[in-house]
Amino acid sequence: MKNLILTLIFTLAIQFTNIIAQEKNESISNLVSTLKQKVLLNDDQTSSIEKVLTELVSKSKTVEDKIPLIQDAQKKVESYLDRKQKMKYDIIKNEWWKQVSALL
Repeated sequence: MKNLILTLIFTLAIQFTNIIAQEKNESISNLVSTLKQKVLLNDDQTSSIEKVLTELVSKSKTVEDKIPLIQDAQKKVESYLDRKQKMKYDIIKNEWWKQVSALL
């Protein structure tokens, strides 16, 4: 009986962890989709920026001071943009990065 309860608790914990991870992945996809629509990203830029955000979320779990990670991610994201996209990005970047920071 005791083992059954422990197994049930362990299974529920794993499911809960999977649900949280899936929600974060969906949030990342939504953020990248928003950026794609506002800045007009191509498919390569979209996938690269999605990888940057996924990496940011993953690394942010292991550190307390997330500011350097966010700054590095911002530089990487901006490096994928051309001049015209950068001008559009500059208009929305503060609000967009607030949403990204909320995931961390």
